[in-house]
Amino acid sequence: MRYLLFLIAIACFSCEAPAPPESRGDKLAKSLCSCTDQLLSLNKLAQTASDSLSFRNVADEFEKARKCVSNLGIKPEERATLELALNTHCPLLAAQENLLSELLGQ
Repeated sequence: MRYLLFLIAIACFSCEAPAPPESRGDKLAKSLCSCTDQLLSLNKLAQTASDSLSFRNVADEFEKARKCVSNLGIKPEERATLELALNTHCPLLAAQENLLSELLGQ
């Protein structure tokens, strides 16, 4: 009898509610953040170094990021949802509205 009660107790505590599925906005924000992570790092370094190589590296990385973002297939109507999700998942990119507009081509 104790064994049965023990199994019932374990079964009750081991059942957790499944996590809700991730929204498209959250997925896009995470993907966009990973596309621009290197660009944001290089951009920060280029602010302290004023040599042409730093700026060339930023320009090259910007093109890579733009290509990566275009492969995500972000639609213009998803922009508002994406910006909200970016505030949570990638606040550094969310703070740079001009860069975000250029990357999204809007």
